[in-house]
This record gives sequence, C-alpha cells and structure tokens, in this order.
Amino acid sequence: MADKRRLLVVSHGFPPYYGGAEHAAGHLAAAAAACGRWVVTVLTSDIGGRLPSRENWRGVDVVRVRARKKAWRNHSVAELLSFLIAAGRPMPIARPDWILAHFTLPGGAVARRWAGRFQAPYAVVLHGADVPDSDNGRFGAVYPLVKPLVRRVWRQAARVIAVSATLRNQALRTWPGGRIDIVPNGVDVDRFRPRDLANSARNDGLLVLLATARLAEFKGLQHLLAAVALLPEEWRRRTRVCLCGQGPFEGELRRQAQAAGLEQQVEFAGLVPYADVPARLREADVFVLPSLREGMPLAVLEAMASGVPVVASTVGGIPDVVRDGANGVLVPPGDPGALRDAIARLAADPGLRLRLGAAARREAMARSWALIWQRYEALFVADSA
Repeated sequence: MADKRRLLVVSHGFPPYYGGAEHAAGHLAAAAAACGRWVVTVLTSDIGGRLPSRENWRGVDVVRVRARKKAWRNHSVAELLSFLIAAGRPMPIARPDWILAHFTLPGGAVARRWAGRFQAPYAVVLHGADVPDSDNGRFGAVYPLVKPLVRRVWRQAARVIAVSATLRNQALRTWPGGRIDIVPNGVDVDRFRPRDLANSARNDGLLVLLATARLAEFKGLQHLLAAVALLPEEWRRRTRVCLCGQGPFEGELRRQAQAAGLEQQVEFAGLVPYADVPARLREADVFVLPSLREGMPLAVLEAMASGVPVVASTVGGIPDVVRDGANGVLVPPGDPGALRDAIARLAADPGLRLRLGAAARREAMARSWALIWQRYEALFVADSA
C-alpha cells in the first residue's frame, strides 16, 4: 500500500442514496479503488442517521458524518448547510494526495477546507444544480448569495471539471476566463447490459416506454404523457409508460394521466431500488428522457449500456452521447408533437429499435467507469508532474 496514492472523495450524497450524480460519485470512487493505484476514502452524509458511520463499500472506505436529512432524495438548502458544517470539522482522516469533491456546494467548500489542513490539491466536479445560472429553479433564489463563495472554491481548486460542454459554458458565465476541463460521466457496462435475447421482438404486442427520473417539472415527463396521448388510438392502446421515481411533480403527472384517459397505460413505479434498475431497463423497449435541462444524465448512459434505444431532448450533455438517427433519437425540449413522432417511428420499426440499441451499447462500452477514471487520473498526474 506504500506505493499507492490516497484519494479523499467528498460528496454530500453517496450510494445507497438515490440520485444520478451521487451514484456517479460512487462509481468513480469504486473505479479509482479497483485500478489498484489509489486508496480511496469517501466523506459523506449518514442521511439523517439512516446509514452506518463507517463501512467498506466496493473497496472504498466510506466515512459518514451526522447531517440533517429527511428524505432519501433531494436536499434542501438547510440540509446541505448541515453537511457543510458537519463534514468540515476535524476528524481522523489520513492525509490524501488529492481531494475530489462532487458539487461545488457543499462538497467543494468542504474540500477547500480539508485541502487547507492537509496542504493537498483538490478538484471539483460540476454536475448541474451547483452551477449558478443553470436555470435550476430549486436553488434560484440562493445563487446570487453564493456566487462569491462558488468563485472562490473554483479559483482555489487545482482542477474544475464539468460533466458536459454545456455545463462548462454555463459555469464560465459565473467565472469568465476560468479553466474548466470536461470529463463526461461513465456507466457500469457490466451491471447495465442488454437482455440475453436482445434480437427477439416482444410477443405481447406492447411497447414499453421507461423513464427513470426524479418526478420534477424540469424532467419534462409531462411532455411524455402528452405525446402518448397524441398517438393514434391503435398505438396508444398498445403503449405502456413506466415512470420510476418520486418527486414534487407526481401529483400533477397523475392528474394529467387521468385527464388524458391514460390510467391503464401509465405505471407510477415509485422509487425503484438502484439494484433493480438494470432489470427494469432490460424489460423496456424505449427509454425516454424529455428533460428541459440536464448536466450529463447517468440514466441515459445506463439505458444505452442496456441496449435500449433512447429518445431524449437536445439539452445539456445529452447530444454529446446520443446522436440522432445513429444510436438514438433527439427531439427539441418541450415539444410533445416531436416526441410523439419519435415514439411512433420506433413503435412501427422493431428493426430500427434493435439497430439503435446495439449502437447505443457500443457507445456506452467506450464510456466505462474504468476508462473515465483514467481521464481523471491523467489530470491529477499532469498537475503532480
């Protein structure tokens, strides 16, 4: 172990906590540990006392501090502040060679504090809501207050890393002239894989559309329901929509489904355990994510790795991985008509679904977490040289 370097990962959310960015933090930490060159410690929250204060997770030493938290998903400003205070306190952690923080606040601010204690460099990964002016209504009122701290965290970081070019450009509006690298999210290509009989068509005559997302307005699922309602009656009867997730927009989506007469077509599956998501994807014919804004959604990459054709909107980092007509279908955000046309096109052509799904799997194979970690490691090594 003497020749290994030490990495401290700071993330307010971490598996088994739900959330794409939080699971990305977990996959990346596990990939760093698995490569054999790093000893990895994660500093995270105990989710309001629900999780053990310390455990080994996929070869990673996870240290959880007591922080105020009510739900398994979504953090309030007060809860994020609770983690900022708790995680910033001194505790027995071995001196790291690098500190990697997920989200500018609170993770980056905590990393900055630990970097000062250890005289170690830190990097910050931008995921979306942590970037001011990212059109995220949930924290919109807070952004003007935290911009000075955000800029300070970024200026003092050895590396600032965005998961998409769009997010980088948004961050540069807050930090003009700043140096921001782009490293996309990866995907677990072993866990998320196509079903064994990927070249066989469904024999029940149904078309299963799946979305795994927080049930929030910005995810655009209202446009998915509107698109299904616009399908010709024959296809509408044969279409099933499975929404995996919870969120504040669930009541509105249920009312919309009822008003459109889609109660029999739409399943509200709730918060599906992450371990069960691969099986859900293998049961789907098409994955749909009509978001109005995004960073680099892990859910899209997981669907692609599962060999499921993706229909998604042209926002955030989605066009970086989904190429229209090549490995998926892209539609303008907030356009139910275009979404209906895309769904109808795939519904009518099983061969197209298979071709797009196979191409999506090939794209995902080039984005395994092991390969993505190598890109992070190259940045760290370049700064250490």
